[in-house]
Amino acid sequence: MTMTFRPLLASLGVSAALLTSASAQALEVDKAIEYRQDALRVMAFQIGPLGDMAQGNIDYDADEFALRANNLASLAHLPWEAFIEGSLQGDDHGVDTDALAKIGDEWDGFRQRQETFQQESATLAQMVDDGEEFNALRRQVGAVANSCKACHDDYRAD
Repeated sequence: MTMTFRPLLASLGVSAALLTSASAQALEVDKAIEYRQDALRVMAFQIGPLGDMAQGNIDYDADEFALRANNLASLAHLPWEAFIEGSLQGDDHGVDTDALAKIGDEWDGFRQRQETFQQESATLAQMVDDGEEFNALRRQVGAVANSCKACHDDYRAD
């Protein structure tokens, strides 16, 4: 009688391990999506005032501009690590995301846009640190915004 329970117990143990593994993977995907969305929101919080100053919607404040530009450059690397397998649209994870599935098919293009954004953000921060004039900073904010737009146009759902 003991013999007949061993295969059953072994089978139940394997099933439990598989369910735990699947559950942990789902949790990881959920957390990755949440993390990258939060990181992107924090970056948007930084670039918003930069864009408003560049467009003349609010008065230029050199200290505020410098703070936001340096924060943005420091944050620019954060969200990308959370674009993990199984975390894109259509991956059946149950989390609302605008990250299109084609990111997985065009990883090199997606990575290039990340690098461009990081470079443009770093350039803006360096220009601020170098004391560049506001008109030059305005143009660079445009370059940063265009790097955001390029990625959104190709890899983000509307």
